[in-house]
Amino acid sequence: MSERDRLARELRVAAERGEIIAQYQPQVDLHDGLLVALEALSRWRHPSRGVIAPGEFIPLAEATGAMVAIGDVMLEAACRYGATLARAGRRIEVAVNVAAAQLRERSFVERVAHHLRAFGMPASLLTLELTETRPVPAEAAEALDGLRALGVGVSVDDVRTVEEARARVLALPITELKVDRSVIRRLPDDRGAAAQLLGFARDHGLRSVAEGVETRPQFVAVRELGFDRAQGYLFGRPVAARSITARLAHRPARGAAVRA
Repeated sequence: MSERDRLARELRVAAERGEIIAQYQPQVDLHDGLLVALEALSRWRHPSRGVIAPGEFIPLAEATGAMVAIGDVMLEAACRYGATLARAGRRIEVAVNVAAAQLRERSFVERVAHHLRAFGMPASLLTLELTETRPVPAEAAEALDGLRALGVGVSVDDVRTVEEARARVLALPITELKVDRSVIRRLPDDRGAAAQLLGFARDHGLRSVAEGVETRPQFVAVRELGFDRAQGYLFGRPVAARSITARLAHRPARGAAVRA
């Protein structure tokens, strides 16, 4: 048996064994610099290989049908932690990636509603990020309408061009656009693509997030351009929930604005 086949077999039961864990990366408001949101990012805590990054196992999960189970674990973790923060007086939004396979599940909207109810997570503090680069199919678009009816935010991730944004955003109930790190990496020298995507977001009433901000000049550039939020190593790498909780205990954080 090849190493890939062995990993695929183990990945199919990783979720039920509790091996899929969440780490959280901060997102800051560019108007005041405060932490207002977190992105829940998956890691596979393999019993013999240690922690495996998503770039290695997510494509395998998508190819083997394990993505739905993994996605549900991540959704549960995001709602649990978001509710914990809210009860402590920290209304921090939590975003979690959602795959096309999840959106095609007939029960997906109800699963989201179930997790929100189970943990007491305000729907307005949850954002689901669409990571697929292709346009969302019709049946998945219906699920997005259901999610927005709950009050959950919907974001498109890793957007590189206005053409791509137009193909992925129009006719969908999107609330946020995240500009890919490949665009932000060109800052501060080349602001053209970032400015165009920011203009698209404003024209369509979307919150704008700059991804992959790693340097002070990039931070200054996205703030000057007028982005709403930023995320990247400059503000913190993905860490366990306890590390975020400790950070919030020592720094100010205002409540995130509640969406309609």
